[in-house]
Amino acid sequence: MRVRAMALLLCVAAGAQAAPGALSALPPEAEVRRVLASLPALREGVLNAQLAGAERDKLAAGPHEWTLRAGASRRTVPGAERYREQEVALERPLRWFGKAGQDQALGEQGLAVARAQHADAWHETGRALLRDWFDALRELAGVARLEEQLAVTQRLQAIAARRVRAGDGAGLELLQADTEQRRVLALLQQARQRSEQTLTLLAVSYPGLPRPQADALPPPLASGEAVSGWVQRIEHDNHELQLAQAEAELYAMRARRQASDAMPDPTLALRAARERDGQERVFGVSLSFPLPGAGRAADRSAAAIQAAMARERVAQTQLRVALAARRAANDSVHTREIWSTLQEVQQQTARQADLMLRAYEAGKCPLAEALAGRRQALDAALTAQTAQIEALAALARLQLDAHAIWSID
Repeated sequence: MRVRAMALLLCVAAGAQAAPGALSALPPEAEVRRVLASLPALREGVLNAQLAGAERDKLAAGPHEWTLRAGASRRTVPGAERYREQEVALERPLRWFGKAGQDQALGEQGLAVARAQHADAWHETGRALLRDWFDALRELAGVARLEEQLAVTQRLQAIAARRVRAGDGAGLELLQADTEQRRVLALLQQARQRSEQTLTLLAVSYPGLPRPQADALPPPLASGEAVSGWVQRIEHDNHELQLAQAEAELYAMRARRQASDAMPDPTLALRAARERDGQERVFGVSLSFPLPGAGRAADRSAAAIQAAMARERVAQTQLRVALAARRAANDSVHTREIWSTLQEVQQQTARQADLMLRAYEAGKCPLAEALAGRRQALDAALTAQTAQIEALAALARLQLDAHAIWSID
């Protein structure tokens, strides 16, 4: 076990060293932790853990309380005197047969479930923040690309106007250039609207989070570890699976506790009485047991079924976590390969568009071809930019699921 733990620590360190590209595209970790801790959903998780602590104390104390009974009566004997009599009794059900220890263990396990729920909520909220962050980066990067394209179309329009004035070009070219400029401007306006929406979502959902910057995105780097290594790390320390296991153990403990109730709790009573005006004094102890019926058997059966269902949920969660871990690790590899290919395509189309622009300036190609080359370059640039952000997001998701970043632990 010690060797395995050391290996996992080395894997975490290697993953952290291999991920500066993804980390530099993210907000500072201290800011993320501060924002996550301040969110109402996670503050509720803290309160839920406190509630579980109170429930633990309640279970440790037990459901039974002392009952004090007092009574007074008058005895009349035919042909004799009348007597005053008093009686006092103190009684309480007792948790015997190890039930008190079981209840205390149930309380501790309930607290463990609440903590696991909080940890899982932290992780899921971190996933949501990561998704919203990269959505904003994607829209901001699209705005930057379209602004560059708008500047190029304005340059083309100026060239077309100059050629028309010089008599070297037809008025149709100026109309085509103006149409292309307006088309790109409309795309830019739409992109700005989407970026404002994503930024508003970030500002409202995560108050205090820094604004993302898409002007200098880092290149996606390799994850620095084999897919199988990442999968093992995610499966080894997964909050969703830990929560399912904790809940299954809680249901199993409840089933055992319900089975213990096959022997009902006895009631111990201490009784003292004063009879015949104190001429007789009575002290007694009694022990009573409820007679179990069919209801207790039904409760035991229901608890056992719930425990079995919880075990099946653990098995389902294990499959889901294994699939998600493998998918996240594979996505990190494949998205980087896709970005690398699309980056080459983008560079080639950009060179072609620049050559066609210079050719149009020199009067060696029609404007329609220059515009077509520019559209192709824009599409390639946007596609490559999206692939770059997808690759960065995939690596960040992988690190998040492996608890290399933003971990509550």
